[in-house]
Amino acid sequence: MSTVASSLSLAHFYQEWPMRKVFRISREAQDRSPAHVVHISDGQHIGRGECGELHHYGETRQSIEATFDAMRQRLAECGTPELLNAAFAAGSARNAVDCALWDLACKQSGKSIWQLTGLQQKPRLEIDFTIGIDEVADMCRTASSLVASGYRELKIKVNADAAVQTVSAIAAAAPGVHLLVDANEAWTLAQLKEVAEPLRQLNVVMIEQPLHRRDDHQLEGFDSPIPLYADESFATSADLERLSKRYDGVNIKLDKCGGLTEALRIVRGARERGLGVMIGCAGATSLGLAPAYVVGTLCDFRDLDSAGLHFDDRSAGMVYTGGDIESFTSNLWG
Repeated sequence: MSTVASSLSLAHFYQEWPMRKVFRISREAQDRSPAHVVHISDGQHIGRGECGELHHYGETRQSIEATFDAMRQRLAECGTPELLNAAFAAGSARNAVDCALWDLACKQSGKSIWQLTGLQQKPRLEIDFTIGIDEVADMCRTASSLVASGYRELKIKVNADAAVQTVSAIAAAAPGVHLLVDANEAWTLAQLKEVAEPLRQLNVVMIEQPLHRRDDHQLEGFDSPIPLYADESFATSADLERLSKRYDGVNIKLDKCGGLTEALRIVRGARERGLGVMIGCAGATSLGLAPAYVVGTLCDFRDLDSAGLHFDDRSAGMVYTGGDIESFTSNLWG
């Protein structure tokens, strides 16, 4: 895939999208999602991309905007996803520009993202819905409501306290659904060993990032009764070989890996190593979810609920129905 790079221009904009309720995980809480939008134009067509901010990795609004400015200066020589990925490190800014270049290539060629990537479009994908840390009674009410609306898979955020008790209460409120548990680095190995088997008995099918990334070498040799997936420990395909000795799968996030181009490379590398694959999101609107949906067609788990957590969304945004997310149209992206 290529674009006409000689006369491209890049503009970027900062936005904040309020959330329906405060969303809490083990290390932080947020009531709005930052979004950086990139437009790349060839004078006739405009490609769009979006990214958030990975504060946990030291990203800020200023650092992302500075990267956009550096990319603008080199756009003539880095005007394709392949060249961009070779010239700039993975991160949120590269994700937005990478996805904007894919969108631009679709508009220039008159072909869809499915034609350009060679992937089969699926009209809808089953997704999970993430329940943030809250009072257990409120988490149970949310779970019960989600099951009533059609969700068959729920992701539960937990911290270091009373994980089994919390998940047990939610499992009782939402019988029969698959549960994913995300500790966001909050546990020790001893805690993981203590809770893993009880969680398996509660129909937990995956545990995400149980240990802090600096400690996950301790997972080597641990035979978990539930598949373990890396999130904070994982960013790009360069991490796959190291993490294959510690985890059963990886959570791809476009902001972490730097865009659709690298995400597709990760899927190939993960499958070659027998690893499972999840696609995640971190506050994206539908503009950021569209390229993630493309990756999601290749994944085992799909955590693509973020547009539904906002008060509002992009025009022509993604549609959620009965625990599924419907495919986007070219009016949104690609």
